[in-house]
Amino acid sequence: MSSTLAQPSFLKALYLWFTSAFYHFTFRGDFMMRKLALRKHSRDAAIAGLPGGDLWHHDIMAYLGGMNTAMAALAVFRVFSLVKRAVTGSTAAFSVRTADGDFSPDFVVLVVLGLGNFSQAVLNFTKGRGSDRWIMGKGLDRITVLDALFTVLDWAAAFGGR
Repeated sequence: MSSTLAQPSFLKALYLWFTSAFYHFTFRGDFMMRKLALRKHSRDAAIAGLPGGDLWHHDIMAYLGGMNTAMAALAVFRVFSLVKRAVTGSTAAFSVRTADGDFSPDFVVLVVLGLGNFSQAVLNFTKGRGSDRWIMGKGLDRITVLDALFTVLDWAAAFGGR
């Protein structure tokens, strides 16, 4: 059974999960609230009246989608490696930048971590700034500053060491 789970075609299917999560949480938050929550069955009329959730729920779904961009990127890196191995016959996977063109583990990790921080910083400046629901995106709040700072640090380390 475990050898079946390790087959590249099966792994590619597994890696698509985060791409789907990114899409659904980022662009279909209202749909996901209706699909995942039991709000329409609530005894509380205010909750049942908003089966797709309110603006706070939509913000949280967008942030979930944003965090899934990092995991989707990791999956894309891995699928790229699997496809490249299948096409070229290479046995390398995430090596230290071989002639086969694989990505180093540090590069992949830092790009993915940076993308996670970047997604949150962008949402802070877009979703957070235009609402009165959150402290993020209003200036120099610690969350927005740290998301932006770690995006820069992660990507500087990833692309500076190449």
